[in-house]
Amino acid sequence: LNHPLGEQKTPIKILGTCNGLLAVIDDNGRIFLWNPSTRKSQVLPSTEIEFSSPSSTYYGFGYDPISDDYKLVRMVQLHGNNKGYLHSEAKVYSLRSNCWRRIKDFCFYLILHRKFGILANNALHWMVFKTPQSWKQNLVGFDLGTEEFRFLELPEFCLDKLFCYDIKAMGGFICLTATYRELDTVVVDVWIMKEYGVKESWIKLISWNEPHFIPRFPSLVVPLAFSKNGDKVLFNISYKCRNFGKWYNLRDKFVWYDLWGERVEKVEIKGIPTSFDVHFYVESLVPINGNA
Repeated sequence: LNHPLGEQKTPIKILGTCNGLLAVIDDNGRIFLWNPSTRKSQVLPSTEIEFSSPSSTYYGFGYDPISDDYKLVRMVQLHGNNKGYLHSEAKVYSLRSNCWRRIKDFCFYLILHRKFGILANNALHWMVFKTPQSWKQNLVGFDLGTEEFRFLELPEFCLDKLFCYDIKAMGGFICLTATYRELDTVVVDVWIMKEYGVKESWIKLISWNEPHFIPRFPSLVVPLAFSKNGDKVLFNISYKCRNFGKWYNLRDKFVWYDLWGERVEKVEIKGIPTSFDVHFYVESLVPINGNA
């Protein structure tokens, strides 16, 4: 695809996708809304951060059916010594008004450097921390209609274990993956929230004991989609390494997991790169009031 960002020194970062629109950011921090189907794009107006050198930046992009508006959320935070809180701010961009505005501050901590929101149930979701010293992550949602944050309770895990979490939207539901070690075994649990906002509605879809494709170094197991008849789940497996305090993907691949037979089937796709990110995109004619 011929994207509107021009020549870039680093791979394009996709901040979110919704109804055929992509929110992307270039090397200079400019944000674009782009419809690849119509080849139309729009550069968002810049908005200042009220403090310098934020430690963490979180984005999310989605559609609010109540106001019939596409919105981009940006949360930034500056940490002090020992990861103590110093400054934070949250802003929302509206495509309808083509402007940014600051909203009510948030009461959680963005420990990771950059994270992109997951859209489900007309809300954007991130894994965050309630305190800067906490090792336990929490699920927070941002309602695109009310523009308010709320914590969503997670299922009951064995709290004495250290989990690696990831969230996705699958089949219209929030999906949580928890990867952890149990003695010498790697365990992957996949949960789905069947009734939004109700803790008791979490159901465990899969519990994988020592998947044969997970090596003895950190990896992330992310469910992506159900098969057409609903008997399989497509997974993206990312193998990671740590370098100078940051995590990098070494290799990615897809597998099908058979829910009934509990079997794993490798997915071979010729020509894809060794490492990649996965985003869902559906063609649409949603207009953007911008230039081609």
